[in-house]
Order: sequence, then structure tokens, then C-alpha cells
Amino acid sequence: MVMSRRRRTERKEIELYVKNNTLKQVNSVKYLVIILDNKRNFRDHINDLEEKCTKLIFSLSKSAKIT
Repeated sequence: MVMSRRRRTERKEIELYVKNNTLKQVNSVKYLVIILDNKRNFRDHINDLEEKCTKLIFSLSKSAKIT
């Protein structure tokens, strides 16, 4: 017996209005310091942290070579 799962490919977009202005639907949002995405797996947040750490390590290594 083989069981398989189908992924839904349809995207359900809803229209939200606040004071007659349409709110745009996005895949991720930054709230305080955490990046929340629509799949709730924090992948965007982890990628952002990785990028910041890489830049910090690079700048620290450059300053250590100067002195």
C-alpha cells in the first residue's frame, strides 16, 4: 500500500481593507527582530542572521589584519 501526499499549488489570496485601503499580501514580514514567513519555518530569519554574521566576521577579520 503506497500513500502519497499532494501539494496544493493554488494560492488563495484574500483582499483585506483597512479604512478603504487594500492591504498587500506578502510572504514574510519583519516584526521586532524576528522575520516571520508564511510557512512558519523561520528560514528567512535564519538566512538573515547568517548574512549579518558573515558580514560581521568579514569586517572583524579585515580589522584584525590591519593592526
